[in-house]
Amino acid sequence: MGTDGLVASSLLALDPATGAVRWKFPVPTQVFGTPAVAGGRVYVHARNDHLYALGADTGALVWKVPVPFPQDEFTVFQDMSKSSPAVADGRVFVGAGRDLLAVDAATGRELWRQTTRGKVDSSPLVVGQTVYVGSDDRSVYAFAAATGEPRWSFATGGKVSGAPSAYGELLLVGSNDGHLYAFGAPR
Repeated sequence: MGTDGLVASSLLALDPATGAVRWKFPVPTQVFGTPAVAGGRVYVHARNDHLYALGADTGALVWKVPVPFPQDEFTVFQDMSKSSPAVADGRVFVGAGRDLLAVDAATGRELWRQTTRGKVDSSPLVVGQTVYVGSDDRSVYAFAAATGEPRWSFATGGKVSGAPSAYGELLLVGSNDGHLYAFGAPR
């Protein structure tokens, strides 16, 4: 779990039976999103500072990748992303500022980046070979997971801050316009 201290934050691994801290990894900014765990690693996005990969057993740093960080305080507050990472097929996807970023899960090397017209607080969802994400620009986007090539987008009537969900052959997306949108999607 992440903490959101204004000056110093941490990612904590807790023992599920006792709640005791197994390890603690300090980060310089808040951790708003949920860490993703895959392949013996923990992936965490610390505000708009870095995307981190840590050893799940020890909390040791494997790699870190800088993500966009606006310069002035007002922009920092307005644009700090709260996206949680998603991991699929050796790639980590995360919203960073106005971008959806894909990095190699083993090395942290950036694979591709797509920019939206609004902040990406939405956590990505990967279904098959497509990654879906919402944006504060009132749209939901579908990108090819391997290349980042845009597949489609749809404008809703409000910000799309929550994570999309898949159910059977449907992609479900909530919008701040008060509507739930359903799209046909791969299983």
